[in-house]
Amino acid sequence: MKTNEQVLEKMEEDFLLRDTPETTRKTYRTALKLFSEFAGKEDRLADLNEKDLRAFLLHKRKEGKLQGSSTNTYNAGCKFFLEVVLNQTINRKQVPNVRARHKQPVYFMVELLLQFFAHLNEIVVFVFFFVLYGTGMRTFELKNMKYTDIETDSLSGTRFVRIPHGKRNKERMVRLPEACYQALRHYWAENRPETHDNWMFPAKAILGSSKCTVSSNDFKTCLERSRLSSKFHPHSLRNTFCCHFLQNNSQGILTLQHLLGHESLSTTEKYLPISYVDTTNTMGPSEICDMLWEQYKARHVDTSTL
Repeated sequence: MKTNEQVLEKMEEDFLLRDTPETTRKTYRTALKLFSEFAGKEDRLADLNEKDLRAFLLHKRKEGKLQGSSTNTYNAGCKFFLEVVLNQTINRKQVPNVRARHKQPVYFMVELLLQFFAHLNEIVVFVFFFVLYGTGMRTFELKNMKYTDIETDSLSGTRFVRIPHGKRNKERMVRLPEACYQALRHYWAENRPETHDNWMFPAKAILGSSKCTVSSNDFKTCLERSRLSSKFHPHSLRNTFCCHFLQNNSQGILTLQHLLGHESLSTTEKYLPISYVDTTNTMGPSEICDMLWEQYKARHVDTSTL
């Protein structure tokens, strides 16, 4: 029987062979920790089996603290450990994923978006959420952004952000609105964070984007200040980008699919119904970004220094 050290060493080797992203590695390690603790086999990882996994999943569902998607993530990590690391054959029908529940995306109408950004005063927090909306990036993608990822097309002058490691480790490019670029330049000139790894939003004293100072707590604080519903979350800014993009470009669904990094077009199409229902907006994300940046400058920026 293999020791814990041997089992964990093989797990890291299997990660390396598959070039598994670090975020997925951390999630799978967390899943294994919770799984082994529940089964009472923290010191005997090689003894974990399908029966233990089924009991663990039942416990998580009865506990009711996790959403179905989170339970499925843990399930994937545990299956990876049993099937790949321990080389066990399991009956997947006995350890199924939770059926996905598809909800309508939560997004900001324009007036609510203006209200939200009007209460973002700290430059680093404003710019982080401003770029999150203006580019439609995922939160972890923006936290991993380096200032060297900004590129300019030599012919058109259009600016882009290169995302080298998006979801499922896919690389893509997203457009960077001019207002977002100017906001980033102002933020960088005012703060110039010390980082040896070119992170755009590093923590003050810790190297590495995973310790980004901007968090969901900053988002919640701004929601409270602006007296907006707690149903909104950072991902709502990505949803809002999608809706505003389609409202201004109803034929651009394929372009939007690429910008978002969606593997399936059906994932992108979920934004179509709400973009058609809301007829109050005629502006695209770039135009709205221009408005938001002008309002922020009027409140906080000495334009003579720009």
